[in-house]
Amino acid sequence: MGKVMDLPKTRFQKRINELWQQAKNKNSRLTQTEFSERFGVTRNAILGWLRGTGQPDADGFVRIACSENVSLAWLLGDDRPQSEQELCQDEIELLNIYRRLTSEHKEDLLTIAKQFQSHYGKIVI
Repeated sequence: MGKVMDLPKTRFQKRINELWQQAKNKNSRLTQTEFSERFGVTRNAILGWLRGTGQPDADGFVRIACSENVSLAWLLGDDRPQSEQELCQDEIELLNIYRRLTSEHKEDLLTIAKQFQSHYGKIVI
């Protein structure tokens, strides 16, 4: 049998491996199954991504970027600094709702959000 040749990693493969390592650094007990649940895919899908034998569809890339709070450009391998943070669709919707509120209602919403954060702490998706 011949020697198995290591193929160069795709940009996405490098990024998903970085995200996996960051997640493991935050929670050493995190399983690949738990990691895969963040993106709504199976453990086998994650394994394929980590090995470079598969990649998500377009919606999957968006789910990963939103879940991990990274830009699509970064996820796909762009190393250029981002001039501004890219927002996920839910964040854009929340911002648009907030901007349409009166000043009084904005204050109320911020108070509620701070109470929610204080009560629930940091939520990890």
